[in-house]
Amino acid sequence: MTDDTVTLEIAAPDDWHVHLRDDEMLSAVTPYTANVFRHAVVMPNINPPVTSTQAAASYRARVLAAAGPDARPDFTPMMVLYLNDQIVVDDLLAGAADGIVFGAKYYPAGATTNSAAGGNDLLAFSPVLEAMAGAGIPLLVHAESTDPSLDIFDREADFIERQLLPVVERIPELRVTVEHISTRAGLDIVKDHPQVGGSITPHHLTCDRSDLLANGMRPHLYCKPVINSREERMAIAEAATSGNPSFFFGTDSAPHPLSKKEAERVAAGIFNAPYALEVVAELFFEMGCLDRLEGFVSHHGADHYGVERSPAKIRLTRRADSEIDPPEAMFTADGTEVRIFGADAARRWAWEAVL
Repeated sequence: MTDDTVTLEIAAPDDWHVHLRDDEMLSAVTPYTANVFRHAVVMPNINPPVTSTQAAASYRARVLAAAGPDARPDFTPMMVLYLNDQIVVDDLLAGAADGIVFGAKYYPAGATTNSAAGGNDLLAFSPVLEAMAGAGIPLLVHAESTDPSLDIFDREADFIERQLLPVVERIPELRVTVEHISTRAGLDIVKDHPQVGGSITPHHLTCDRSDLLANGMRPHLYCKPVINSREERMAIAEAATSGNPSFFFGTDSAPHPLSKKEAERVAAGIFNAPYALEVVAELFFEMGCLDRLEGFVSHHGADHYGVERSPAKIRLTRRADSEIDPPEAMFTADGTEVRIFGADAARRWAWEAVL
């Protein structure tokens, strides 16, 4: 330790968007989330997708079994149903009333990993969305057009204008989250509508398309929605660090085997769960607003979803100099390698529970 060490205590953080996969990958990655985060909103795009309360309960049991011995005692997976034609409204409402179902997630068909079962028109689900609004069930949205004629960097803005904005204005009682915001269009719909929140990832906060493409293609930075321009990244970072309570932390941690990331067709997704908190802490430190970190990672999401803020605390410490060499890959039980995002920040930061 040196005199330049920085220490702060914050409420235990939540991850409002995470992919835990299933089977051996689930067993390997879940402890990274369960050890750090109090709540984890678990995405339903496994195979087959989670489209019923029964499937959500079964998946939740598998998540808890995979959490491991070092999981936080208050670790709570929040289960989400995959919004498609298989959804039964009465089942969705009953699952929410029983505390099994947290929300519903809309994927445009073909937009990202395991999204083939998604929809082609969000407005077509208006009867379900109206029922959700009446019951206070939030809608989580992968806001990205799949129109092949569009430039990939413009697809978030197009989806918001053509599909999401009409829903938000037609059903103003519906609580909506624009997931993994990647553009100013995503920021704007959140700022303009009090019922809309936005989750922001570590990689969209800290990387732009030059990181992805400028000095040789870096497949481990390929995700959906794709990392955008430097101007968009700076706008996102300013929103996250502004203290605006409509923006909050969602890692969108999405593991893929190395064989699918270093391939002719690269799978979309970044595995950041092990160091996600450290990456965001370093950004807030660099921008001179560590006093706002707790709001972004611990308070704003809970407030948006009407969940009690955590009474538990963690302590974060930034070392001016560090000899720590954190691993940059993890391995499943069968030896499958998965690369980890954020090792540079993990060399600076450490966290511990406050007893």
